[in-house]
Formats: sequence, structure tokens, C-alpha cells
Amino acid sequence: MDYLHDTFAIEIAEYHEWSERNRKNNFFELVYILRGEGLQSVNYIKRKYAENGIFLLPAAKCHMYIIEKPTLFLFIRFTGSYFMSREKDQLDYSSWFSRLNFILGNHDRDPGEIINDPEDKSQVKRLLDVVLFEYERKDICSAFIIQNTLVSILGILSRNIQKKVLQGRTFKDRKFIDLWNFISFNILDPEKISVPYLAAKFNIAESYFSEYFQRNAAERFQDFVLKSRLQIAESRAIYTTTPLAEIAWELGFTDSSHLNKMMKKYFGKGMREIRKGL
Repeated sequence: MDYLHDTFAIEIAEYHEWSERNRKNNFFELVYILRGEGLQSVNYIKRKYAENGIFLLPAAKCHMYIIEKPTLFLFIRFTGSYFMSREKDQLDYSSWFSRLNFILGNHDRDPGEIINDPEDKSQVKRLLDVVLFEYERKDICSAFIIQNTLVSILGILSRNIQKKVLQGRTFKDRKFIDLWNFISFNILDPEKISVPYLAAKFNIAESYFSEYFQRNAAERFQDFVLKSRLQIAESRAIYTTTPLAEIAWELGFTDSSHLNKMMKKYFGKGMREIRKGL
């Protein structure tokens, strides 16, 4: 991996036959097929890949690419600090960190392309071409341009994951869709997902908010927030080597024991079991 910045790394690699890669400590990795074709295999489920394919590289232990034609891959690896605000940055990306967690928390981890919408795929291809151009150019502004371009790419990925999450669900109240989206993309910001804040922002009586949410979502607001955070915790356990205590703290749980208890209650497995793939 070639680290252009302390928050992301890029690698271009050609494979005639797939071999295991060292992905330790990565937070999130995208794969862009520059040329070649074959099969992506995850948990023994196989899907075709070809030139211009865009994938989220899963953390499954039984993951591989079956190379049918020599394949040139562009790997983009994000670290956990990608969207953390730092004084030296000219822009604050911290509000996008929740979107990254939204993608991880709601991605089904099955093989196949992460983007189904043809127009979105074309748009992401153009943006990835910018990333590739700046990676090869490597001038004084390249890292900054790549980082800004990656923000746009992740916005489009969020939109496609969002469509999958809502597939088959219909809401009569358009305001509720906007509310659901806002909560999903700000799930780690306690202030923005507090009832007083949401009630004021979406012009809903605070005393009526919980009833309004449950009537439209068919679940309690508190349960939705908790399960959303637990989904993120599950993905962080699978995709990263972040200490479990740190994951618990970042997601607003009292400690790792509290997170573990909630995980077992809702998903039947503790964090250590999830991390070990048990």
C-alpha cells in the first residue's frame, strides 16, 4: 500500500492468480477493477466481476477472487481516522464519518457490486478515474484532491446502500423518510438524534415524536437507534482491529461489557465471538 495521506492508502496490483493480502488495521476498503474478469467469492457464494466493477472488499475469511483473465485492481483503503477533524485539514469531514459507518453497518457483505444504479456507477467510475489520475501524478495537491473526491464517492455509496435498506418498504409520509435518513446518517451524534433536536428540526411536537416514529417505522425510536449502533459495532468488530472497549466508547455505550450484553440480546452473539467469526 502506498500511503499518500495518514487517513487513506492506494494500491494498484495485477494478479494472474489471487493470493492473500495483508489488510490488517484497515477500516474500509474499496476495489475498482481496471481490467480483467473472473469471479468474486465470499463465503462460497460467487459473483462475476469485469472491467469497471466496484466492490466493497469484505472481511470474510473465505474471500477470494477467481481470476479468469489477468486482473488489474485499484485498492483504496481507509483508516478509522479518515473523517476525523484535524487542525491541519482545510475542511472538516467529521460529519461524513457517520456515513462511512452507515455503509459498514448496512452493507450485506455478500459478493457482487456495491452499486446497482447505472448512472451512479458511471458517476463513481468518473470519480475513481480522478483518484487514479491524481495517484499517478503525485503532486503537492494530489492527496487533498483525492480526499475530497473520496467524500463524493462515499456519498454515492451511501445512497445505494440506503436504497437497499429501504427496498420493499413504503412510507406514506415523505417527512418521515427525511427524518429516517437524517437519523441514519447522524446516528453517532447524540445531540442531533435527541428527541428535542429532531422534533424541532422536523416540526413535530416533542410529546408526539415517539408515537409518530413508531407509527411510521413499526418500531420504537430507542430500539431503532440502539440496533443501528449495534450493526455498526458488529461491522467494526469484523472489519477492524480496534479494541472492543474503544468501539463501545465511540458508539456511546457505557463500556465493552454493556455493548457485549446488548449485542447478545439483539443478535445472539458477543463482540468477541463476532470478531473471531464464530
